Order: sequence, then C-alpha cells, then structure tokens
Amino acid sequence: MSNDFNKRRKSKRVLLFLSINLLLLFLFSGCDMEKTRDDTDGKQITVNPTEALIEPSKAIGSDETENRVEPKFEDFIIMEEFFKDYTFDISYDEKLEFYERTYTIQGAYDMNGDGEDDKIDALLKADYQEGSYIEVNGNRLVIDYCNPSGEIQMIDLNNKDSFTEIAVFDNGPSADPTLMFFRYDGSEVSFLGSIDQYALMDGQGRFISSFHLTQYFNPQFFSAWGEFEDGEYVLTNHDVEQYIGKTFDVNGAGFFEPLDTMPENYLEHITWDSEAKREFKEVQVKILDIYVSEFDRTLNWFFVQLPDGEKGLLYFWIGD
Repeated sequence: MSNDFNKRRKSKRVLLFLSINLLLLFLFSGCDMEKTRDDTDGKQITVNPTEALIEPSKAIGSDETENRVEPKFEDFIIMEEFFKDYTFDISYDEKLEFYERTYTIQGAYDMNGDGEDDKIDALLKADYQEGSYIEVNGNRLVIDYCNPSGEIQMIDLNNKDSFTEIAVFDNGPSADPTLMFFRYDGSEVSFLGSIDQYALMDGQGRFISSFHLTQYFNPQFFSAWGEFEDGEYVLTNHDVEQYIGKTFDVNGAGFFEPLDTMPENYLEHITWDSEAKREFKEVQVKILDIYVSEFDRTLNWFFVQLPDGEKGLLYFWIGD
C-alpha cells in the first residue's frame, strides 16, 4: 500500500509539472493561429488554434543575445498602467450565467495613428462558443476559440510605433486569465498573441511573464523577457546564476522539502501535501541553486538555506 501511495504522489507531481509547461506553451505561442480568408468579400479573416500549430515559441539562448538590448527590470510595471483612458459600450444579458453570455461591444479609437477614429465592433462569446469576432472599419477577424470575460481595453504595447492595440481578457480553460492582443494596421485586423494577465511590460514592446518572475522574493528578479515578433513570442533568457549565493526576503505561502544536499532531480521531491506547506514572513533565504533550463524558464524551484541553517527545496503554487 505504501508503494502505491508513493507512486500516486509521484504521478501527481509529474502531471502538474507537465500541465504548467503545456500552459506556458499555450500562452507564449500566442495560440499560433491558423488564418483563413472569407472569399465572399475579402474582409473577413478567421483565426483558429490548431493542435499542430501550438508549438514552443522561439527562444533566444544566452549565447545569442549579443544583438538584443537587455531591459532594465525597474522599467517593467503592471500592464493595466498602459491601458488607455477609454471605455467601450458593452451590453449583455445579465440574466444569463457567465458561461452563457454573449458580449456586444462598440467603440471608436484611432488604432493605427492616422489621426482618425476607427470604428470598432466586437462580439465575444463566453465558454468557447463559436462566432466571436473583432471588427474594425468593416474588417472582421473571427476568433473561433476563446473564453472572454467581457472586459476589453485599449492598450499601447509599444510607444515606439504608431499603433494602439485592443486587449481582450480571456478567462482560459481553468481560471488562468490571459490578455489577447489585436492590431489594426489600416487594412486588416491581426492577432498578435496573448500573455498571462499578471505579466509585466515596459511600454516598449517587451514583457516579463509572471511565470518568469519571482513573485515571493524581495528584491524580485526574472529568468526571461519576451517580445511579439512576426506572430511569435520571442523569449530571451536572462542570466539567473548571478542570484545564486545571494539572500532574499521571502513572503507568502510556499512549500518546503528539507534536503541535506542538492537533488539531481528536484521533481522527485515535490509534494503538495499540507505537511510541506509553510508560511514565510520576511524570512531571509539564501539561494543555493535555481532549477531552470535553457528552454523552460519557469522560475519556481529553488534549493535554499533558511536562517537556522536548514536546507531544502523551496517552491510555490503557481497554477493548476
């Protein structure tokens, strides 16, 4: 019976790890939409996420960053700070449950910087119902797979260009909220990609996902930053080895597995049992190792030393 219990615990650990990585691939691929054009009027494009196209985004390794300017972390703030002071007209049937709702949205905003307002119409259907779309000046982009919350904002992703984008809030399949970005270039609407709602951005087209950020450490640091380029979310790795050996204040609920030595395979030691849960309040923790790879920059697994000298694996709940 003990062996069966241990096998089940190990299976849960592996499944959670795989789920987190699949979620990250989905978020940062920008859904890699397949496009089809409606030949009836040439003004409608449909985007469909296809299983074959949901692949890892392009990653820039540490040996390829010579021509990429490293951003300053202090330049990144929460995305809502870049929302424009603009309110859409939104209507829906309040009698319906959230998963049944259809949101009808109207507005006007200069999206391509030509000095003239563009007429914006959107129909957003919750719970992956078919028929959602974004339409600007009669140019329609049909979205066949989304779970919108009904919230929509105008946002300036990059103050170095003339565009102002539409941000649609998507609840995801299991309360993993993302923002989907849409651009109008004066002739058609395009889907740029999506990122988790709690990501940071610098207003110059660069983002740090919350999955690549130490949310419980002070001061914070990050493992990668990204940009949307030509329909891809291009991820550039940030050196985290510089933080090994340094001490940080940790605040919040986490999990801690006591270990005398650094594990070769940290996944074997992960458990979500209540016995492993600990509350940290300004606890000074020394980082002895950080478990990230060149292609998986999820910043959540640390081998640390506590103030009393106890060593172990420190990690946090970051999604289901």
